[in-house]
Amino acid sequence: MRVFLAIDITDQAKKEIEKLYKVLKRKHWPVKWEEPEKIHLTLAFLANINNSEFRVQNSELNSESKIKLIKKAVKEACENISPFEISFKGLGCFPDYDQPRVIWLGLKGDLKSLAKLQKNVCAEIIKIAESLYDCTPKRILMGLRRSFSAHITLGRIKKARFREKREIGRQLKKLRICDLQSKTLIDRVVIYESKLSRLGSRYRKLEEISLK
Repeated sequence: MRVFLAIDITDQAKKEIEKLYKVLKRKHWPVKWEEPEKIHLTLAFLANINNSEFRVQNSELNSESKIKLIKKAVKEACENISPFEISFKGLGCFPDYDQPRVIWLGLKGDLKSLAKLQKNVCAEIIKIAESLYDCTPKRILMGLRRSFSAHITLGRIKKARFREKREIGRQLKKLRICDLQSKTLIDRVVIYESKLSRLGSRYRKLEEISLK
């Protein structure tokens, strides 16, 4: 069971991103674009919570019990944070414009509250990981402790040569995209399950936790 914690964006924002995709796809870059209906803001990726890498202290804990513990942790993280708004601004890429691998849409608005929410969520999940498992893989803990960069992933560059990536980065740097007009009210965190198949990943909502 691959689990991640995220924030949904509004349908209006997704419609605006679809229009943005039309502009970007005219470039014919070797990019696998995210499906608009799947776009979200990831707060934390927990990987496969039933993976054998996680040696559980209490072997009786099943997936449902683990999700309940994760839900409890997220509720603790949301306890003292009021709903807030964000909107979308500008394009960028990871790791840099010289050799981009991920193309993203930037955020603006109450990023201070967003950063606090993400930090709280990761801190509470780390507490669970350290108490629940005999051994939590370092890569999972490192991911939860990594500095947060607020963005929406739009697409990933696939099978591009060095010069081609550099050219994509050069064009991205010069590209001027107007800010999207829609705003997203952040008033809850969603626990998602990600299921992999030949056609790609599919997301299923497991729980929604409201901000207080």
